[in-house]
Amino acid sequence: MSSVLKKEKYRKAIDKKCNYKAWFGFLKAMLFPLLKLLLPARALGRENIPEKGGYILAFNHRSLLDAPMAFSAIPGYWHFIAKEELYNSAIMRWLLPRLGVVAVNRTDIDLSTIRKSVNILKNGEVIGIFPEGTRNLADEEDTMLEMKNGAAMFAVRGKVPVLPVYIYRKTKFFRRSYLYIGKPIDVSSLVSGPLTKDKLDLCASAISEGMEEARGYLNTVMREKRYGKEIRAEKKRMKARRKAEKADAKRRKAEEKLLKKREKSTRKKVPPEDREN
Repeated sequence: MSSVLKKEKYRKAIDKKCNYKAWFGFLKAMLFPLLKLLLPARALGRENIPEKGGYILAFNHRSLLDAPMAFSAIPGYWHFIAKEELYNSAIMRWLLPRLGVVAVNRTDIDLSTIRKSVNILKNGEVIGIFPEGTRNLADEEDTMLEMKNGAAMFAVRGKVPVLPVYIYRKTKFFRRSYLYIGKPIDVSSLVSGPLTKDKLDLCASAISEGMEEARGYLNTVMREKRYGKEIRAEKKRMKARRKAEKADAKRRKAEEKLLKKREKSTRKKVPPEDREN
């Protein structure tokens, strides 16, 4: 079947509008325990996830199971960028639109895909993407493939950070997977003026460096067998941060209340004829 006929075959499914958050919530409630059993996973670096606003999760890619495994490891709802060839399957044509998956032509990203992805990010939602563009079938200790420009383009146009996420070794059923979420990379700050290929290459290079840093860190942690220790330390830091944020919010609220009280007291002392209307 020609590429044109294939595209016509699943274009209707790709463009289908669904209440993806409701479907995701329903499917998660039904299937999440099974997903955790089949693809157990732990994510380190969750403290690097922004509390609000859109952002991109950029993963390395070794297995077809990477996406569902990542959903079980990283909290919250997020869209995923997937190759449009997946829509050749009738099951996927039904499932993917209900999960809010964005289909992309890996050889030629069209304007509608860019616009759709940027709108998602500007709405404060999250997108997951494999910037390598395809699975890396090399040995697990080898370096990653060259990064494509898709993640950089979406991040620059959406003005959101990219979080590099490294998956340690190939994802397999019933084997615990380990991930590390690196610090956000503000690639949009690297670009000024018209967006050219050279500028996109620069942004993609920054994402690649972030991925390599995440890879190096997680490989060291796993080699030294201190993943559990790092997880526990991170949980303590996150708990302390939430406690500090709560105390700060309480302090600001008290200051605002005191300021209003002072303003009210001052206003009472001013004679009625001197008050402004």
